[in-house]
Amino acid sequence: MEKFNIVILGAGASGCMCAMNIAKDKKVLLIDKANLPAKKLMATGNGRCNLTNLNLNTPFAYNQNLASYFDKFNEVETVAFFQRIGLVCTNDEEGRVYPFSFAAKSVIDVIHNTLNQNKNLTLKMNCEFFNLSKDGNLFKISTNQGDFISEQIVVCLGGNKGEEILKKFNIDYKKFTPSLCSLKTEKTKLLENTKISNVQVTAIDKQGNKHTEQGEILFKDSGISGICIFNLSALFAREESFDGKIIIDLMPNYSEKQLKKLLFYRKILNVKVNKVFEGLFTNPIAYHILNTLKLDENKFCSQLTDDEINNIANSIKSLTFTVKGYYDNNQIFAGGASLSALDKNLQSKQIKGLYFCGEICDVDGICGGYNLQWAWTSGKIVADHINLN
Repeated sequence: MEKFNIVILGAGASGCMCAMNIAKDKKVLLIDKANLPAKKLMATGNGRCNLTNLNLNTPFAYNQNLASYFDKFNEVETVAFFQRIGLVCTNDEEGRVYPFSFAAKSVIDVIHNTLNQNKNLTLKMNCEFFNLSKDGNLFKISTNQGDFISEQIVVCLGGNKGEEILKKFNIDYKKFTPSLCSLKTEKTKLLENTKISNVQVTAIDKQGNKHTEQGEILFKDSGISGICIFNLSALFAREESFDGKIIIDLMPNYSEKQLKKLLFYRKILNVKVNKVFEGLFTNPIAYHILNTLKLDENKFCSQLTDDEINNIANSIKSLTFTVKGYYDNNQIFAGGASLSALDKNLQSKQIKGLYFCGEICDVDGICGGYNLQWAWTSGKIVADHINLN
């Protein structure tokens, strides 16, 4: 069995960041079941790779306070690091940082170039991890490409393999729950494929916790999607229960008073109730509201009572759907190794030489580069501590 100083399980963002920063005099093995390191980055940011965000203090961005970790390596240092290894970066008005090419391949290319410059680094791709054990001061790693031994292990795996390791070594962890995904709801069949922009959406979980996002949504036959819905799904994932409500304000730029005034004015239109929303919403939204309120479509707008006008206004400002689950299109998982079970360098408090970084840690962020920033930060922190040993 070949011996290494460090074996890194998983060549995703955090694993590659760790490998790129470990001192070149250490013998390192980086393994992954994919055929190329950092391959998953191709899918991030719709293929553009949203590297990080310049506004890490955004409320709700993470499931917990990570200030002590970002004090060691933050978003500014991330941009500087990638620029040093050849990547030119740019950012948008909301602070999202991208490669200047707006192509994830540019990020992958500079990562590959940096990894290949380290002659003490061995890459084993298409390498499936089977088992990890510890005998004395050494770890044994079993894979489809043979067995290896190492003084230190960095676990950057997600999903079932990561959970197996957490269980085996009795690392306290929170169960993995899909996050950043579309939500399944009731009563959206009439709205299928309807897209609405500039809406304000509030999620309320069964504990009464709430969060609000503004943006664009897309209705499915039995659910709702869109970036703001992805972000709101984190509220449910962090509670490990997709049970609650989604409340949509279709006209957030109007106060309820302004909206009622607008609707009262529409009473003078010489049209039936089924056309009261023409000029405001598309037909699917109009029919959904009318059906929800059980209004008689054949009577004229002039016949609408004050109570009916108020009900229409309330429905526009708080269109409510019951959350019943999630779609299997999640971008990340919430949950993982409890930070309280790890020291400040992300090493197990119980097992010396066993480190965790990236998605396997109980850290999850919303869309916008937050999850990749945790990957870069955690990988760098682990590498820096390993370099001291």
